Amino acid sequence: MTEFAALATPTADGTVTVTASGELDMTSAPDLIAVLREAIRTHGPSRVDLDLTGVTFMDSTGLQVLVAANTDVGGGLRITGTSPAVFRLLELTGVLEEFGLRSGRSS
Repeated sequence: MTEFAALATPTADGTVTVTASGELDMTSAPDLIAVLREAIRTHGPSRVDLDLTGVTFMDSTGLQVLVAANTDVGGGLRITGTSPAVFRLLELTGVLEEFGLRSGRSS
């Protein structure tokens, strides 16, 4: 098991970049929720860029977190990078476009 970590960094253009790594599942989802909520509360961004390149595994709980966070920022959650495993889950569940990704290519 790879330990989960997430870090939020505000950017000069008023967005927030959240970088996550490790396994995103029911035990680590609360950590991502906490980081996302704190970033949204503190910075009030119009968009959150989420880099999941370092996420080696994601289950349906992680997917629920992403959908909820997208709602929290009014549809402004954009995934800027994924691991192959995360891309496949997003593709299979039909939510790629919701997060600014296109089918047929991994990020």
